[in-house]
Amino acid sequence: MQLHQRGVDLLVTVMDAIDHQDKLEPSDVDWLLRETAHVLGELLKRDVPVERQDGTRAANDI
Repeated sequence: MQLHQRGVDLLVTVMDAIDHQDKLEPSDVDWLLRETAHVLGELLKRDVPVERQDGTRAANDI
């Protein structure tokens, strides 16, 4: 599955979980947190700022 679609699906699941917190089992919360951490981690890997050729980063990249 494409990362973007996985993120969209996760967002829908999180929004649904917010409305049904009282029905979530601890295992559901565990899965949701782990999936969120994984998807966010993968998205952040894609968004790593590119360093300048001299090894420094632009001020707005910090």
